[in-house]
Amino acid sequence: MPRISTVGHAALDHCFDIAAFPHQPTKTPAQQYRMVSGGMAANAAIAATRLGARVGLFGAVGDDEAGQFLARRVQGLGVDCAGLQRVPGATSSISAVVIDAHGERQIFNCRGDALRKALPMDVSGLQGSDVVMVDPRWMAGALAALHWTRAAGVLSVLDGDLSPQEDLQTLSALADWSVFSESGLAAFAPGVPIVSALQAGLDAGTQVAVVTLGPRGVRWMRRGGPLHSIDAFAVKAVDTNGAGDVFHAALAVALAQGQGDRDAIRFAAAAAALKCLRTGGVGNGPDRQELDQFLAANS
Repeated sequence: MPRISTVGHAALDHCFDIAAFPHQPTKTPAQQYRMVSGGMAANAAIAATRLGARVGLFGAVGDDEAGQFLARRVQGLGVDCAGLQRVPGATSSISAVVIDAHGERQIFNCRGDALRKALPMDVSGLQGSDVVMVDPRWMAGALAALHWTRAAGVLSVLDGDLSPQEDLQTLSALADWSVFSESGLAAFAPGVPIVSALQAGLDAGTQVAVVTLGPRGVRWMRRGGPLHSIDAFAVKAVDTNGAGDVFHAALAVALAQGQGDRDAIRFAAAAAALKCLRTGGVGNGPDRQELDQFLAANS
Protein backbone atom coordinates (compact mmCIF):
# COMPACT_ATOMS: atom_id res chain seq x y z
CA MET A 1 0.00 0.00 0.00
CA PRO A 2 1.61 3.32 -1.07
CA ARG A 3 2.16 6.07 1.49
CA ILE A 4 1.25 9.58 0.27
CA SER A 5 1.60 12.89 2.13
CA THR A 6 -0.30 16.00 1.03
CA VAL A 7 0.77 19.47 2.17
CA GLY A 8 -1.33 22.62 1.85
CA HIS A 9 -4.90 23.83 1.63
CA ALA A 10 -8.04 22.56 3.36
CA ALA A 11 -11.31 24.43 2.92
CA LEU A 12 -14.97 24.12 3.77
CA ASP A 13 -17.00 24.09 0.54
CA HIS A 14 -20.63 25.22 0.42
CA CYS A 15 -21.83 23.73 -2.90
CA PHE A 16 -24.89 24.93 -4.82
CA ASP A 17 -26.27 23.18 -7.92
CA ILE A 18 -28.00 25.55 -10.38
CA ALA A 19 -29.44 25.17 -13.87
CA ALA A 20 -27.29 27.85 -15.53
CA PHE A 21 -25.05 30.76 -14.63
CA PRO A 22 -26.91 34.09 -14.95
CA HIS A 23 -25.73 36.66 -17.47
CA GLN A 24 -25.93 39.43 -14.87
CA PRO A 25 -26.12 39.64 -11.07
CA THR A 26 -29.47 38.33 -9.84
CA LYS A 27 -31.07 35.91 -7.40
CA THR A 28 -30.59 32.36 -8.74
CA PRO A 29 -32.37 29.32 -7.27
CA ALA A 30 -30.33 26.25 -6.40
CA GLN A 31 -31.71 22.75 -6.91
CA GLN A 32 -29.42 21.25 -4.29
CA TYR A 33 -27.05 22.31 -1.52
CA ARG A 34 -24.36 20.33 0.31
CA MET A 35 -21.47 21.11 2.64
CA VAL A 36 -18.28 19.17 1.92
CA SER A 37 -14.56 19.35 2.54
CA GLY A 38 -12.48 21.09 -0.12
CA GLY A 39 -9.05 22.58 -0.72
CA MET A 40 -6.36 21.05 -2.89
CA ALA A 41 -4.39 19.14 -0.25
CA ALA A 42 -7.45 17.92 1.65
CA ASN A 43 -9.21 16.83 -1.54
CA ALA A 44 -6.12 15.03 -2.81
CA ALA A 45 -5.72 13.29 0.53
CA ILE A 46 -9.30 11.99 0.44
CA ALA A 47 -9.04 10.94 -3.21
CA ALA A 48 -5.76 9.07 -2.68
CA THR A 49 -7.22 7.29 0.34
CA ARG A 50 -10.16 6.11 -1.77
CA LEU A 51 -7.66 4.75 -4.29
CA GLY A 52 -6.02 2.57 -1.65
CA ALA A 53 -3.15 4.70 -0.33
CA ARG A 54 -2.25 5.48 3.26
CA VAL A 55 -2.38 9.28 3.38
CA GLY A 56 -1.35 12.00 5.81
CA LEU A 57 -2.61 15.58 5.49
CA PHE A 58 -0.40 18.48 6.58
CA GLY A 59 -1.89 21.96 6.78
CA ALA A 60 -3.86 24.22 9.08
CA VAL A 61 -7.44 25.17 9.90
CA GLY A 62 -8.85 27.56 12.45
CA ASP A 63 -10.40 26.61 15.76
CA ASP A 64 -13.77 27.76 14.39
CA GLU A 65 -16.77 25.62 13.42
CA ALA A 66 -15.50 25.27 9.84
CA GLY A 67 -12.16 23.93 11.07
CA GLN A 68 -13.87 21.46 13.38
CA PHE A 69 -16.06 20.23 10.52
CA LEU A 70 -13.06 19.85 8.21
CA ALA A 71 -10.97 17.91 10.70
CA ARG A 72 -13.85 15.54 11.51
CA ARG A 73 -14.80 14.98 7.89
CA VAL A 74 -11.33 14.41 6.47
CA GLN A 75 -10.36 12.11 9.32
CA GLY A 76 -13.70 10.31 9.00
CA LEU A 77 -12.86 9.54 5.37
CA GLY A 78 -9.72 7.69 6.40
CA VAL A 79 -7.02 10.37 6.23
CA ASP A 80 -4.39 10.68 8.96
CA CYS A 81 -4.84 14.24 10.24
CA ALA A 82 -2.03 14.26 12.83
CA GLY A 83 -0.29 16.91 10.70
CA LEU A 84 -3.38 19.14 10.36
CA GLN A 85 -2.90 22.03 12.79
CA ARG A 86 -5.88 23.60 14.58
CA VAL A 87 -4.66 27.17 15.03
CA PRO A 88 -6.13 29.02 18.04
CA GLY A 89 -7.87 32.26 17.12
CA ALA A 90 -7.49 31.67 13.38
CA THR A 91 -10.19 31.43 10.73
CA SER A 92 -10.55 28.53 8.31
CA SER A 93 -10.76 28.77 4.54
CA ILE A 94 -14.36 28.77 3.25
CA SER A 95 -15.63 28.60 -0.33
CA ALA A 96 -18.95 28.94 -2.13
CA VAL A 97 -18.92 26.55 -5.10
CA VAL A 98 -21.64 27.07 -7.71
CA ILE A 99 -22.10 24.24 -10.24
CA ASP A 100 -24.26 24.44 -13.37
CA ALA A 101 -26.15 21.69 -15.19
CA HIS A 102 -23.11 21.00 -17.42
CA GLY A 103 -20.89 20.33 -14.42
CA GLU A 104 -18.91 23.57 -14.76
CA ARG A 105 -18.27 25.50 -11.57
CA GLN A 106 -17.36 28.89 -10.18
CA ILE A 107 -15.60 29.17 -6.83
CA PHE A 108 -15.67 32.13 -4.47
CA ASN A 109 -13.14 31.66 -1.67
CA CYS A 110 -12.33 33.47 1.56
CA ARG A 111 -9.02 31.88 2.48
CA GLY A 112 -8.94 32.84 6.16
CA ASP A 113 -5.68 33.17 8.08
CA ALA A 114 -5.03 29.70 9.51
CA LEU A 115 -2.22 28.87 7.07
CA ARG A 116 -0.60 32.27 7.62
CA LYS A 117 -0.68 31.78 11.40
CA ALA A 118 0.35 28.11 11.33
CA LEU A 119 3.42 26.88 13.14
CA PRO A 120 6.36 25.76 10.98
CA MET A 121 5.76 22.37 9.44
CA ASP A 122 7.26 19.38 11.25
CA VAL A 123 8.79 17.50 8.33
CA SER A 124 9.50 14.47 10.50
CA GLY A 125 5.89 13.50 9.80
CA LEU A 126 6.83 12.93 6.15
CA GLN A 127 9.10 10.01 7.01
CA GLY A 128 8.05 6.88 5.14
CA SER A 129 6.31 8.74 2.31
CA ASP A 130 6.56 7.32 -1.20
CA VAL A 131 5.30 10.58 -2.73
CA VAL A 132 4.82 14.05 -1.22
CA MET A 133 2.29 16.39 -2.85
CA VAL A 134 2.29 20.16 -2.24
CA ASP A 135 0.19 23.12 -3.35
CA PRO A 136 0.97 26.86 -3.39
CA ARG A 137 -1.55 27.88 -0.73
CA TRP A 138 0.84 27.19 2.17
CA MET A 139 4.17 28.36 0.82
CA ALA A 140 6.09 27.84 4.06
CA GLY A 141 4.86 24.27 4.37
CA ALA A 142 5.39 23.49 0.68
CA LEU A 143 8.95 24.81 0.74
CA ALA A 144 9.81 22.84 3.88
CA ALA A 145 8.32 19.68 2.36
CA LEU A 146 10.09 20.08 -0.99
CA HIS A 147 13.46 20.72 0.62
CA TRP A 148 12.89 17.59 2.70
CA THR A 149 12.02 15.49 -0.36
CA ARG A 150 15.16 16.66 -2.16
CA ALA A 151 17.34 15.69 0.81
CA ALA A 152 15.51 12.39 1.39
CA GLY A 153 15.28 11.36 -2.29
CA VAL A 154 11.48 11.13 -2.15
CA LEU A 155 9.37 11.88 -5.22
CA SER A 156 7.46 15.19 -5.10
CA VAL A 157 4.46 16.51 -7.03
CA LEU A 158 3.35 20.16 -7.24
CA ASP A 159 -0.30 21.03 -7.79
CA GLY A 160 0.27 24.14 -9.93
CA ASP A 161 -3.14 25.78 -9.69
CA LEU A 162 -3.71 29.50 -10.31
CA SER A 163 -1.35 31.38 -7.96
CA PRO A 164 1.17 34.23 -8.03
CA GLN A 165 3.84 33.63 -10.66
CA GLU A 166 6.69 33.94 -8.17
CA ASP A 167 5.20 31.24 -5.93
CA LEU A 168 4.70 28.82 -8.82
CA GLN A 169 8.20 29.40 -10.15
CA THR A 170 9.76 28.90 -6.73
CA LEU A 171 7.94 25.64 -6.06
CA SER A 172 8.28 24.25 -9.58
CA ALA A 173 12.05 24.59 -9.39
CA LEU A 174 12.03 22.21 -6.39
CA ALA A 175 9.34 19.68 -7.40
CA ASP A 176 10.04 16.55 -9.45
CA TRP A 177 6.64 16.76 -11.16
CA SER A 178 4.94 20.13 -11.76
CA VAL A 179 1.31 19.50 -12.72
CA PHE A 180 -0.44 22.70 -13.78
CA SER A 181 -4.04 23.52 -14.49
CA GLU A 182 -4.44 25.52 -17.70
CA SER A 183 -4.88 28.74 -15.72
CA GLY A 184 -1.99 27.80 -13.45
CA LEU A 185 0.35 27.29 -16.39
CA ALA A 186 -0.71 30.65 -17.83
CA ALA A 187 0.14 32.27 -14.49
CA PHE A 188 3.48 30.44 -14.36
CA ALA A 189 4.53 31.50 -17.88
CA PRO A 190 2.21 34.27 -19.11
CA GLY A 191 1.60 34.90 -22.78
CA VAL A 192 3.50 31.95 -24.24
CA PRO A 193 2.29 28.75 -25.99
CA ILE A 194 1.81 25.60 -23.94
CA VAL A 195 4.97 23.92 -25.23
CA SER A 196 7.10 26.93 -24.35
CA ALA A 197 5.47 27.20 -20.93
CA LEU A 198 6.14 23.53 -20.17
CA GLN A 199 9.71 23.94 -21.33
CA ALA A 200 10.06 26.91 -18.98
CA GLY A 201 9.13 24.61 -16.12
CA LEU A 202 11.78 22.12 -17.17
CA ASP A 203 14.34 24.89 -17.53
CA ALA A 204 13.49 26.08 -14.02
CA GLY A 205 14.33 22.71 -12.53
CA THR A 206 11.32 20.38 -12.53
CA GLN A 207 11.79 16.95 -14.08
CA VAL A 208 8.33 16.54 -15.63
CA ALA A 209 6.02 19.44 -16.56
CA VAL A 210 2.33 18.63 -17.10
CA VAL A 211 -0.76 20.66 -17.98
CA THR A 212 -4.32 19.37 -17.62
CA LEU A 213 -6.74 20.80 -20.18
CA GLY A 214 -10.07 19.37 -19.09
CA PRO A 215 -11.95 17.90 -22.07
CA ARG A 216 -8.90 18.62 -24.29
CA GLY A 217 -6.78 16.06 -22.48
CA VAL A 218 -3.31 16.26 -20.94
CA ARG A 219 0.06 17.33 -22.30
CA TRP A 220 3.43 16.79 -20.71
CA MET A 221 7.18 16.92 -21.24
CA ARG A 222 10.02 15.22 -19.41
CA ARG A 223 13.40 16.94 -19.29
CA GLY A 224 15.26 16.22 -22.50
CA GLY A 225 12.21 14.71 -24.21
CA PRO A 226 9.45 15.72 -26.64
CA LEU A 227 5.90 16.87 -26.00
CA HIS A 228 3.46 14.04 -25.24
CA SER A 229 -0.33 14.10 -25.04
CA ILE A 230 -3.32 11.92 -24.29
CA ASP A 231 -6.98 12.58 -25.05
CA ALA A 232 -9.51 13.08 -22.28
CA PHE A 233 -11.92 10.24 -21.58
CA ALA A 234 -15.30 11.05 -23.11
CA VAL A 235 -17.80 11.41 -20.25
CA LYS A 236 -20.90 13.51 -19.67
CA ALA A 237 -19.81 15.71 -16.78
CA VAL A 238 -22.21 16.26 -13.89
CA ASP A 239 -19.80 18.02 -11.51
CA THR A 240 -16.21 18.98 -12.36
CA ASN A 241 -15.49 20.33 -8.87
CA GLY A 242 -12.51 18.45 -7.42
CA ALA A 243 -11.60 16.69 -10.67
CA GLY A 244 -8.17 18.30 -10.75
CA ASP A 245 -7.48 17.25 -7.16
CA VAL A 246 -8.49 13.68 -8.01
CA PHE A 247 -6.11 13.79 -11.00
CA HIS A 248 -3.20 14.81 -8.76
CA ALA A 249 -4.05 12.18 -6.17
CA ALA A 250 -4.33 9.38 -8.70
CA LEU A 251 -1.10 10.46 -10.37
CA ALA A 252 0.70 10.30 -7.01
CA VAL A 253 -0.69 6.81 -6.34
CA ALA A 254 0.36 5.59 -9.81
CA LEU A 255 3.86 7.04 -9.45
CA ALA A 256 4.23 5.53 -5.99
CA GLN A 257 3.41 2.15 -7.54
CA GLY A 258 6.07 2.59 -10.22
CA GLN A 259 3.90 3.23 -13.27
CA GLY A 260 5.60 4.95 -16.21
CA ASP A 261 4.74 8.48 -17.29
CA ARG A 262 2.04 7.68 -19.86
CA ASP A 263 0.37 4.96 -17.80
CA ALA A 264 0.40 7.14 -14.67
CA ILE A 265 -1.10 10.11 -16.49
CA ARG A 266 -3.75 7.95 -18.14
CA PHE A 267 -4.58 6.45 -14.73
CA ALA A 268 -4.97 9.97 -13.32
CA ALA A 269 -7.07 11.19 -16.27
CA ALA A 270 -9.42 8.24 -15.87
CA ALA A 271 -9.86 8.96 -12.16
CA ALA A 272 -10.67 12.61 -12.90
CA ALA A 273 -13.18 11.59 -15.56
CA LEU A 274 -14.97 9.28 -13.13
CA LYS A 275 -15.14 12.08 -10.55
CA CYS A 276 -16.92 14.28 -13.12
CA LEU A 277 -19.72 11.71 -13.40
CA ARG A 278 -21.03 12.31 -9.88
CA THR A 279 -21.72 15.04 -7.35
CA GLY A 280 -20.78 15.06 -3.68
CA GLY A 281 -17.15 16.15 -3.67
CA VAL A 282 -14.08 13.93 -3.77
CA GLY A 283 -15.48 11.84 -0.93
CA ASN A 284 -17.78 10.46 -3.61
CA GLY A 285 -14.96 9.99 -6.10
CA PRO A 286 -13.81 6.68 -7.56
CA ASP A 287 -12.31 3.86 -5.54
CA ARG A 288 -9.57 1.63 -6.92
CA GLN A 289 -11.89 -1.13 -8.11
CA GLU A 290 -14.05 1.33 -10.06
CA LEU A 291 -10.99 2.92 -11.61
CA ASP A 292 -9.42 -0.36 -12.66
CA GLN A 293 -12.72 -1.49 -14.22
CA PHE A 294 -13.09 1.80 -16.09
CA LEU A 295 -9.54 1.58 -17.47
CA ALA A 296 -10.08 -2.02 -18.55
CA ALA A 297 -13.31 -1.07 -20.33
CA ASN A 298 -11.56 1.79 -22.11
CA SER A 299 -8.32 0.04 -23.03
